[in-house]
Amino acid sequence: FVRTLYQRNKTSHFCTLRSDMLMSFHDCKIQDIYKQDPCHDFAFYIQYAVNEKRIQDKIQPKLKEFYIKIVTEKTELLSDTAIILADPYVLNVFCMEVFSCLHNMIEKENLPRNEEKLHFLLKFINLGINAWSIVNEDSTEEPKLHKTTLKENVPLLMVCLVEDILHHEMGTKYRDNGVSNLVSCTSKDSLVKTLVMHYVLTLAQNRNIERLTMVLPLIPDSISTLDEVFMHVLVSYLLQYQAEWKQAEFCKAVFNSFLNKYGSDEVVLRHVLRLLWTAHVHLDPELVTETLENIAPQPNHSSQVRDLFMQLSERTAVVDT
Repeated sequence: FVRTLYQRNKTSHFCTLRSDMLMSFHDCKIQDIYKQDPCHDFAFYIQYAVNEKRIQDKIQPKLKEFYIKIVTEKTELLSDTAIILADPYVLNVFCMEVFSCLHNMIEKENLPRNEEKLHFLLKFINLGINAWSIVNEDSTEEPKLHKTTLKENVPLLMVCLVEDILHHEMGTKYRDNGVSNLVSCTSKDSLVKTLVMHYVLTLAQNRNIERLTMVLPLIPDSISTLDEVFMHVLVSYLLQYQAEWKQAEFCKAVFNSFLNKYGSDEVVLRHVLRLLWTAHVHLDPELVTETLENIAPQPNHSSQVRDLFMQLSERTAVVDT
């Protein structure tokens, strides 16, 4: 049932629902249901990782064993596993583990192509982000990594992480070309796109304003749509900012060069309104006015968004005439 809903709606929260239901049956000891699910043990270990917010060494062999089994047998079990991995909470944990792995590699001066753990993590993420295609096409084939992922794109991400470390510890100036080359890769490599979006969220969480000012304007040229989960988390971080909004270049990067470029997308529009509802008191009134003019809802937008826009216009004393 949940699988069908996910296929019809392409909404990742149904993946979360599947795992939550299975774990609820497990907690309630309803064995007649959860014991029939061949993914039960896998889901249990994944849920353990989500709760711990890391993939501990002791469960990695069990996850790898299960993965090898499903890609070798080529059964419907592949799509069920992909649905579990498509849960946003699960993808977040795997992305966090990738970044932890990359930082360890930087310290040890190791290369991505030589890191077995990194390969393992990337394969799981790749299966998760391709879950809907696997379900929709009823595929039993493992989605392959892009040929440039490990040789070119992940090393570019490592370069950006090294620059962040040097900037934080030594005040070294950022270079423009490194992050620009990384973001441009996202249009061809969906796995790297996932990692880049996680990188952006990490920058926002750490309040790396200088780097965000560089990265955000680059995204619209390579990424055509922003998903609900990314927007929710990004705006949640931005809502914690106050003094940061006093930096004009940063404000322009966030609104003029980034969010306004997706103004016709209802998902983005809803979150921009959510951001402005609180942040407008810290922003330049002219920027608020310009942003509201750029994101004014169209007839095809929902009534909830149009109503929220009108309320925000009144709240900011900029009434739409």
